[in-house]
Amino acid sequence: MMYRNEDYMLMERDPNRLIKLIVSLCFTGLLSVSVAFNFDYLQFLDSVFTTAIQGSSPTPGLEHFYSIVSFLSSPVMDGFWVFIAAFFLWGFKYKVPALWALVTISGGGIIDGVVKQLVRRHRPPLHLGVDSGYSFPSGHVLGIFLVAAILWIIVLPLIERRWIRLIIKALLIVVLGLVMLSRVYLNAHFPTDTLGACLVGYSWLLVAEMLYASYAPQVARYRFVVHTKI
Repeated sequence: MMYRNEDYMLMERDPNRLIKLIVSLCFTGLLSVSVAFNFDYLQFLDSVFTTAIQGSSPTPGLEHFYSIVSFLSSPVMDGFWVFIAAFFLWGFKYKVPALWALVTISGGGIIDGVVKQLVRRHRPPLHLGVDSGYSFPSGHVLGIFLVAAILWIIVLPLIERRWIRLIIKALLIVVLGLVMLSRVYLNAHFPTDTLGACLVGYSWLLVAEMLYASYAPQVARYRFVVHTKI
């Protein structure tokens, strides 16, 4: 028995999405420009939050823990988690949502690379990880943000029991927070890189939702997704 009412799509049209997108893009643009020009106030904020997260010096136990968290949220693993979710969605005849999930996580990876090349922020000194490339935004955080959003939007509504949905939502928030902390603790990113990743991810998510609401019914008519639920 599904929790969702089958008379409605998982993502309906919402005029407020455009307003949210404009606001999100404004904040994203402001932060990106601040990072690109290395404004003093940003350096101060990064310094304060990095010191608070790392403490006096990294400890082997926390370093090992955050390394595991970082590995499980790497871009490759993010794609793996979404692929697993899409596999089960497809099996339960939610074929269009499954395709949307794969397109959303893939699009997020492309956008991450584009923004990195535009901003070109170098990583913090004494980086404890093995990551390469530019620092803003955090690909790990952007990826896990989209993984959590995909599960939140198209998987959780299919769960009948409200208490299970609430527990999973809380876990998703905790996981996102741990990933953000891990990237700063390991000196892989500045705190504002993780914030920027959430803003970039949220902006792309809104676009992806708008595309789904507009085109899911048309995609559902194609033969390879016949009998799909949307």
